[in-house]
Amino acid sequence: MVKTAVIPAAGYGSRMRPLTMTVPKEMFPVGPLPLIENTILELVSSGIKRICVVIRSGKDIIRDYLNRRKPLYKGIEFHYAYQGEPLGLGDALRRAKDFIGGNLFIMAIPDQLLLSEKPATQQLLEAYNIRSGIWNSMVRIPKREKAFFRGSRPFACKRLGRRIYSIEDISTGASSSLRGFGRTLYVPEALEYMTKKYINPETSEVDLLMTFHALKNRFPMYGIVLKGRPCDIGTWKGYYYYQRRILQHLCSKEDLT
Repeated sequence: MVKTAVIPAAGYGSRMRPLTMTVPKEMFPVGPLPLIENTILELVSSGIKRICVVIRSGKDIIRDYLNRRKPLYKGIEFHYAYQGEPLGLGDALRRAKDFIGGNLFIMAIPDQLLLSEKPATQQLLEAYNIRSGIWNSMVRIPKREKAFFRGSRPFACKRLGRRIYSIEDISTGASSSLRGFGRTLYVPEALEYMTKKYINPETSEVDLLMTFHALKNRFPMYGIVLKGRPCDIGTWKGYYYYQRRILQHLCSKEDLT
């Protein structure tokens, strides 16, 4: 069973400046909790027991906050890894290599949330139980909301069954409403493809797109279309656009308890 997850949280939050020059984006409130804790709750409710948060110097407030909240998460192991400088998601995951060990792991990008009855991570893990490999989460984005998901790319894929796809490549079809979402299940061997060998010369970051192309030639690559309403709050426009919807979702869950 998959019990390990990594949350990359070392970025500069440049799309949400100037406030992120002082307050990490991951600490922005989403409902009554900061963004990163909403992601942690999703992971924990999906059965994850080991969580590594990747941060950098200047973002220790994340670690300090979570350490204060740790007594609420009995049986959950928290760990922190550091990036000297943000060199992309691939490098962030690589920094957690010792923590990951030989375990399958979830990458959870905290500024993308899914409003759903069943958590995004749980849906992904249930798909992995169908067949092993690297699993990518996918969502259908309403046309009017595509501008909020600038970092989400469509896949070239072949349908295998209800909501299940075999992923063959990254698509250039900008019109596609089916896009990648910020939850991926990796095999530990994937970390071998997240080194400086895969740095994008244009961004100077370890590029997960380059990693993807290397991995798809070695491991089966699948995707599942998640059930729920995707939210990307990594920009100010997205943050304010989705706040009301997130609050409505949280209130509806409270009404059911």
